[in-house]
Amino acid sequence: MKSLKNILFFRYAVASSLVFAVVALIVAFSPAALAWLVFLVGFAFLIAILLGVTYWTERTLSSDLREIGMALSKLVVDSGLDKMPQPRVSEVQELAWDMDTIAARVRRNYELLASEKEKLETILANTSAGIIVVGREGKIELINPVAERVLGTSTADALGKAFTEVHHTPAIDKAIERSRRGVEVSEEVRISLPRRRTLRVQANPIRSEDGSASGVICILEDITTRRRLERMRRDFVVNVSHELRTPVANLRAVIDALLAGAWEEKQAADRFVADLDRESGRLVGIIEDLLILSRVESDELALEEESFDVNELLGEVVEEKRDLAGRSEVEVIFSRAGADTVLNGDRKLIKTACSNLVDNAIKYNRPGGKVEILVEDGDGEVTVSISDTGIGIPDREQRKIFERFYRVDKARSRETGGTGLGLSIVKHIAEFHGGSVTVDSTLGYGSTFRLTLPAATSLF
Repeated sequence: MKSLKNILFFRYAVASSLVFAVVALIVAFSPAALAWLVFLVGFAFLIAILLGVTYWTERTLSSDLREIGMALSKLVVDSGLDKMPQPRVSEVQELAWDMDTIAARVRRNYELLASEKEKLETILANTSAGIIVVGREGKIELINPVAERVLGTSTADALGKAFTEVHHTPAIDKAIERSRRGVEVSEEVRISLPRRRTLRVQANPIRSEDGSASGVICILEDITTRRRLERMRRDFVVNVSHELRTPVANLRAVIDALLAGAWEEKQAADRFVADLDRESGRLVGIIEDLLILSRVESDELALEEESFDVNELLGEVVEEKRDLAGRSEVEVIFSRAGADTVLNGDRKLIKTACSNLVDNAIKYNRPGGKVEILVEDGDGEVTVSISDTGIGIPDREQRKIFERFYRVDKARSRETGGTGLGLSIVKHIAEFHGGSVTVDSTLGYGSTFRLTLPAATSLF
C-alpha cells in the first residue's frame, strides 16, 4: 500500500501547492504583518486537513482492498463465498460489483465441476472393469477401485508411479508403452498376483489437439470366470460325447450281432437282449442325469417349494433301494430323527440328491457291508449323514469327486452303471437350496457324506 499512499500524498500535495499560490497572491496585496500571520495559520490548517484526509482515505481504501483480496482467496480456495463485500470508498464499489459478477460465475463453474467430478467418481467406482490413466510422463494419474483389487494395490501407492513400480506384469507394461506411442492394444494377459487371473487388456492412447499421444487409458477386464466356464463347457461336451459313445457303440454292436443271425440262437439271443437292456438303461441314466444337472444349473429354474418331513422322504428312498441293497448284499440302517424335522424346498430335487447318495453307498460297498442313514436336527439346519463300509476314497481324490463325470474307480462305475454325474447333481441341489454337501472318507474303510440344508426356512 506504500505506492497508494504516495499517490494520494502527491495528489494532495499538488492541491496544497495550488491553494498556497492563491494565498500568496492574496498576501501580496495585503498589509505585511497581518498577511504573513494569516498565511501561516491558514497554511498550517490546510496541511493538517490534507494529512488527515490522506490518512483516512489510505486506511479506508486499504481495508476495502484487503477485504476484497480475502474474499477472492476464499472464492478460489473453497468456493465458499456467497457475496463480495461492499467497499466504503465509492471509487472501489464498481470493482466490487464486477468481482461479485465474476464470483457468481466461478461458483456456478465450481458447482458444475464438482457435479461432473462426482459423476465421474461414481462411474469409475461402479464400473465392472479396472481403469488406469497414465500421463505423458508414463506415471499413473488415476486408478479406480476395481483396478486396485485386480492388481492388489491402492490409490495412495499407485498414483505418481510407473506401472512396473505398482505391479510386475511385463505384458501389461508393454501394452501401455505401445499405446503411449499411439498404438491401440487389445490382448489377453495372465497374472499371478495377488491371485491367478485372466485379463482382457485394452490400452488406447489419449490424443491431444495436435494428434500426439498425451497419455494412455488402460482398461482391465477380468475374464477369468468366462474362460473357466468356456473350458468347462468344452470339457463337458467332450465328456458327454465320450460317455454316450460307449453305450451307443455297445448297442450298435449288439444290434449288428442280432441282425447277423444271433437272435436265432436262444442262449446268445438272451445274452444280447440282457446287454441291450443294460446299455439302454445306462444311456437313459446318462440322459436323465444330464437333464437334472441342466435344470439345477439353469438360472431360470423355478423350484416347486413345499414343506415336507425328511424322515418320510428318506423312508421312500430306502424302500426304493431295497432291491438294489438285496442284490448287493448290503444292509441299510435308517435312524429316524424327531417328528419335527421339516424342510422347505423342492422335494423332488432333494429326494434325487438323497437317492444318489444312498445309491452310491450301496454300489461302492462290499458284500455283507452296511449303509447307515442318520438325520440330525439343530441350529436351524438338518443334516442327513449317509455312511458306508465300502472301498473309501483316497485323500487326493476327495476334492474332485463333485466334478462332473469324475470317477474314483472308473471300472467299477461302469460295472454298476454309474454316470459320474450323481455327486455333481447332489452338490448343485444342495447349494441351490442354500446348503452344502461334504465328505469324510478313509481308503479301505468307507465314506460318510453329509447333506446339510436349512430347516423349515422359506427360500423365497
